[in-house]
Amino acid sequence: MEQQLYIAFNRHYLKRKGTPLTDDIVFFDSYDPNKRSKFFNESEWRTYHHSSSPFPPIEAKFKMPSKLYLLLKKKEKEILFDYLDYGFHIKIVSKEFYDFLCKHGLDKNSYEKSKLDLVDKDRSKLSNRTYYALRFGKFDNDHFDFHKESKIRTKVNGSTQYLYQDLELKQDIDKAVFVLVESAYERVFIIKGQKVLEEAKKQFIGIDFYDAHDFPFVFQHQYDDDILPIVNSYLK
Repeated sequence: MEQQLYIAFNRHYLKRKGTPLTDDIVFFDSYDPNKRSKFFNESEWRTYHHSSSPFPPIEAKFKMPSKLYLLLKKKEKEILFDYLDYGFHIKIVSKEFYDFLCKHGLDKNSYEKSKLDLVDKDRSKLSNRTYYALRFGKFDNDHFDFHKESKIRTKVNGSTQYLYQDLELKQDIDKAVFVLVESAYERVFIIKGQKVLEEAKKQFIGIDFYDAHDFPFVFQHQYDDDILPIVNSYLK
């Protein structure tokens, strides 16, 4: 089976049609029209981190709620996106993209899932499509040889990151979607195989794909539009 790896990665500061910026969205688990701050969080689910606690969370207050509001602070004419990475190992996906990920081997024991209501400040629903938030707590690192002898050390936004230009699977396995824990790869899905890549490109809107070997360059220069324009030769 084909083992060519591709990275699904969006430069989150770039505005795309039908896609909110991550700075313009907020998760809430509760709404009360009689409160001054109508949207709020009752549980402590946002304070949980997989590195310091068992996954999935044992205590109810740390579990991701089965339903969340995703408040869009700025108006969008229409909601078009299929994948929006929130950071903190939380990925927002359309039902269609979620079904695609599951079809190609996403491990359902590796994440918690919340159904989302995309709303404005008045709790008006902004989309009839189904969206989910996936919070990952288990990762696919054991499937990969990172070839750390050729790793690239860089700083992005003042944070030291390590990137792996020779990343490859240790052996072929019957799945084509992977998630890694490393901070430089926190905001990506890894896709295996040209056929799966072409299926994703044909079906979904606003997702950029790069060869895994090229990703270190893309990640290093993601904020430099002169070196890496929005439309660039590294896009697949």
